[in-house]
Amino acid sequence: MPSPASSDPVPVPRPHAPGRLVTPGLVDQHCHGYGGTDFATAGPEAVRTALAALAGRGVTRVVASVPTMPASEMLAAVRRLAPLVRSGDLAGIHLEGPFLSPARCGAHPPADLLAPGTGASRALVHALLEAGAQGGTDPGSGGGNAITAMTYAPELDGAAGLEAALLAAGVSPSPGHTDATADQFDDALDRLAGAPGPPAVTHLFNAMAGFHHRRPGPVPGALRAAAGGLLRLELIADGRHVDPAVVRDVIALVPDAVCVVSDASAATGAAPGRHRLGRVDLDSAPGSAPRLAASGTLASGSVSLDRALGLLLEWGVARDAAVRSVTATPARGLPPGRRDSGWVVWDAPGVPGDVVLPAGHPLARGR
Repeated sequence: MPSPASSDPVPVPRPHAPGRLVTPGLVDQHCHGYGGTDFATAGPEAVRTALAALAGRGVTRVVASVPTMPASEMLAAVRRLAPLVRSGDLAGIHLEGPFLSPARCGAHPPADLLAPGTGASRALVHALLEAGAQGGTDPGSGGGNAITAMTYAPELDGAAGLEAALLAAGVSPSPGHTDATADQFDDALDRLAGAPGPPAVTHLFNAMAGFHHRRPGPVPGALRAAAGGLLRLELIADGRHVDPAVVRDVIALVPDAVCVVSDASAATGAAPGRHRLGRVDLDSAPGSAPRLAASGTLASGSVSLDRALGLLLEWGVARDAAVRSVTATPARGLPPGRRDSGWVVWDAPGVPGDVVLPAGHPLARGR
């Protein structure tokens, strides 16, 4: 592989490992949990244990995703997770809700969804941003708000005000879980044009209107903006959320704009059975993706990010583009001080790394 570009997470020479694939540590910008731990509800030590397990698989930078829950519980989750961002354990916090389309809420409880334009919602946003900002300049935090992104439906009343509040706090508005028309989505992209870095669409294709030649929906506008460098696109590459051919084609179309994410939950990497995603129960069975226990709705990703990288290569995605989609491109959504992620030496793509080297480690200097 060529040496990483300046935007890659680790700006040091890579290790000398002939015959092996060497990558920057993988960066997962949308991860709800792993190995039985639900980030939104677990205590700090359980979160650290799950992060250590992911690091052992080469996933060395993780943004903890908090699903839609009652306002008080989302606020409590931010207050519980923000110290882990300040300490450097987490790369950030992603709020997936509560301002989502009721028609496209997926696994998120409809009863807990909110409209962004109300006084109560504005007060909640203020409290969430304040909780994320506390101690944000501590040395371990890498600067900036602990909250890195919020998923929202841009067609909802009050969405423009929400976008402005997030941008003012240095938090990326992430369109998703949306029933927006093409025009509504394009209007939102115009409002986001002044964002300091390209926002990311939350898991493109999933929980949004599909493309139709008379009702194009959000997808064409998202692809167009990504091609222009104005947007990044999340894709879940587990073979169940998006057809592998579609994943391959989107990465070929916009190779510098795709962030492959795990969307993993407590059920991912855990024994089959009952697990939690915020306030809802998930069921997982061998060989299938986790689903809502109550309805059978697809509820989270089925593989961790290292396995997703292996699948990309199995599906014929160019190696450099595949590696970029799980390292440099998602890292662009983090404050610069949170991008260092070490190096991973792989025997073969898709299996746990033999060696995970922290940035600046003597062995990472090569020879």
